[in-house]
Amino acid sequence: MDMWETAASGPPTTLRKPRFVVVLLALLLLVGCLVYEDRGDRGAAQRSPGVTREIPLRVAKDGGRTLAFVPVSIEGTGPFMFALDTGASMSVVDDDVADRAGLELTGERRVVSGILDAGQVPVARVERWQLGGLGLDPAAVAIIDLGPPSGGDGIQGLIGSDVLSGFGSITVHYDEGVLEIHAP
Repeated sequence: MDMWETAASGPPTTLRKPRFVVVLLALLLLVGCLVYEDRGDRGAAQRSPGVTREIPLRVAKDGGRTLAFVPVSIEGTGPFMFALDTGASMSVVDDDVADRAGLELTGERRVVSGILDAGQVPVARVERWQLGGLGLDPAAVAIIDLGPPSGGDGIQGLIGSDVLSGFGSITVHYDEGVLEIHAP
């Protein structure tokens, strides 16, 4: 006879497992998830395994160049239009955007290089930022003058591989105007 049976008079009867045990286990699991999310790990909490997020994407063609822009909010300001740049090892924020968002320089300088030049640039730390509503982990970003917007469509920043690689994989649908972020 196992622990779920009783020895009442007559043949043993099987009792159902108490529902409160199942409810209690579910409640403990839920509380554990809430505590984990409350620790400030905003990006990881939103990248649940098996979940695919769709971010609106604006594709701009200029001559022979094609750029994919995504909306990025920084420290509660924006959204700003950032170009996806898988070739950038570090994400970049335009210096005007950094001023508007109230980013403070860390005092650190990092070497960045482009097609034409290389140089040291100041670094700031972003604590709260979102890619199309998807929370990103805090990160260091390079602060660079990306130049004046041409016709209001200037680049206000770059989302580099330092951020994008954290998602495991992404898919850019140029024709549909969608960035799919696949959770690892």
